Amino acid sequence: MEKFGVRVVAPLGGRLNQHWLVDLRGERLVLRLWWSKSPEDMDYELRLLTSISVLGWPVAPAVEGPVNLDGQFWCLFPYLPGDPPSVADRIAEQRARGRLLAQFHTDLEKLSGFGQRGDWQRCEKVLNDPTLERVLSKNERKQPEETRILRWHLERARQRVDGLKTQARPSIVIHGDFTPWNLLFKDGRLSGILDFEFAHLNHRVADFALSWRGRHDEVVRAYDEVSPLDPEEWELLTPVWWAWLIGGACKDLAQGILTHEWTIKHLLRRSPLMGQDSAEFR
Repeated sequence: MEKFGVRVVAPLGGRLNQHWLVDLRGERLVLRLWWSKSPEDMDYELRLLTSISVLGWPVAPAVEGPVNLDGQFWCLFPYLPGDPPSVADRIAEQRARGRLLAQFHTDLEKLSGFGQRGDWQRCEKVLNDPTLERVLSKNERKQPEETRILRWHLERARQRVDGLKTQARPSIVIHGDFTPWNLLFKDGRLSGILDFEFAHLNHRVADFALSWRGRHDEVVRAYDEVSPLDPEEWELLTPVWWAWLIGGACKDLAQGILTHEWTIKHLLRRSPLMGQDSAEFR
C-alpha cells in the first residue's frame, strides 16, 4: 500500500471488490481494489455515486482514481461511519428497509444519462435468452435434479413474463443488493449506502430480488405503503427474483461451475406474496 502513501488500518473485505480502511495523513479513507477490469463498468459506478451524492444520499464518491497499477485498478473513497441496522426485530428491520428503499427509488427516478451497465439485462431478456436451454442441457447429466428444478422455474417464469407486456414498462437505476449489511446508521440516522456492484438499469421491482429473497415479505409490503406497486408489478415480483437466480446459475454453468445448493434452496422457497407463482415445484 506504500504506492498510495496510505497506512492500512484494517481489511474491510468485500464480495467482488476488495476494500481496506486506510489512513492518509490523519484522514480515514477506504482503498478499493476493483474486481472489474472494464473502464466503462468502473465509470458507470463512479458517475452513479457522484449523482446520488448530489441528490443528498450518504454514498461515497471517489476521492482519487481509478489508478491502473500492473493491470489492477485502485480507488480511494471517503470512509462512511456507522453500523448496519440491528436485525434483532426482523419485522421492524424489514419494514424500515422497505420504506427507505421506496424513498431511495423516488430519487433514483430523477437520474438521467444512465443507460444499461455493461452486459446487465432486464429480467425478460435474461429469461428469453436462448442460450439458457443449451447450458441447462449440457449440465443435465452432472446435476439432473438441479437442472430439472432450474428448467421448471425457467419455463414458469417465461410464461408469467410473456403475459405481462414488460417491454413497455419503464426502467430505473436500481441498487441491486439493498440488504442490511449494505446500510449504515449512526445515532439513528442513515449514514451510508454501500456496495453498488450490482447497480444497473431494470424494473424497480427488480431491486426486491436480493432485498426480498422470496421471504422478507415486510420489505415489499412497507415499500408498497410508501410507493404503491401496480397490479402488474406484483405479478412481476417473482419472475424477476427467479430470473436473478436462474441467470446467475446459468452464467456459472457456462463457466463450468456447478449449481450451488444456495440457488436451489432459494428457487424452492415460497411466499404468500407470490400469488399464483406460489405453486410448489413438482
